[in-house]
Amino acid sequence: MCKSNAVGYRTSDVWVAPHTMGERIAAHPFLSGQGITAGRLEDLAPARDGFVYFPTPLHLIDCHPLHGLAWHMAGTGDELTTDIETITATRLLLPLLAAPTKLPRTPYCPNGLITLHRNVLNGYSNPVLFGAPGPATTLALLLAFWNLRRPTADGASDSQTADEDILTVLQHLTPDAKKTGLSGKKKRGSRAPAKRPIRIIREPARIPGPGGPAGSTAAAPGQRWKDGTLRWEVKAKSQNRCPNPHQHRAIIEAGGTCPPVSVPVRAHRNGPKGRDTDPRRTVRILPDRPDRDA
Repeated sequence: MCKSNAVGYRTSDVWVAPHTMGERIAAHPFLSGQGITAGRLEDLAPARDGFVYFPTPLHLIDCHPLHGLAWHMAGTGDELTTDIETITATRLLLPLLAAPTKLPRTPYCPNGLITLHRNVLNGYSNPVLFGAPGPATTLALLLAFWNLRRPTADGASDSQTADEDILTVLQHLTPDAKKTGLSGKKKRGSRAPAKRPIRIIREPARIPGPGGPAGSTAAAPGQRWKDGTLRWEVKAKSQNRCPNPHQHRAIIEAGGTCPPVSVPVRAHRNGPKGRDTDPRRTVRILPDRPDRDA
């Protein structure tokens, strides 16, 4: 089982969930204790081997915060076996367990494992010591993520959807990995480091309420502004901005970078709509001076 899960980690597709998805998963109907009709897991899973990281961890009662979920599928049809692991912060596990269990020296590590085979659900963890959710809760958490994750858009490939950005990061190698550089007479340099795609799930700025778009109420104009806030003018030519402003934090926490790019900015006005403009407040973004390149 350990060998099978290790293969699943190396071959898994990786997602970074939005910060608000943790609360939505915890409030999902699958977590209400009602019966779950999952159908064929092979048809529901976005990938046979997958891992999802929650920048804002999932908080459940009497459980350690969950920073991730990993799943691995082996076999097919009636012989399909699905393994699901919950990931938590290593520092939260009891110090007395560190010596006998040889906890990894990483910020996160698994704290619970369940298997599902022929509709039989088994759990391999000690909830009291490791703070892991029960087998049924773990399965419900994974199915809730699959349900909330947007399906593949029409015309898009399975590797990238219309609501995901793919970021390529360096693959972390184990200390026992062989060095790729050549020595001796044939020095041809080292091989390019291994990279791994990370899928950043995009989320709309406004999430529909429980009643859907019809039941959600739009914010009134100026509701998020103070009563005395006026509009102000912005006169700009160019500005260095992050190319992924909505996913910046998730990308940085996933180990990536967001080099700023120069973006042309037209003159516009900021602030609450429908209010007067404050003539004393003007933002000017000056272009780069020629002497900066010296």
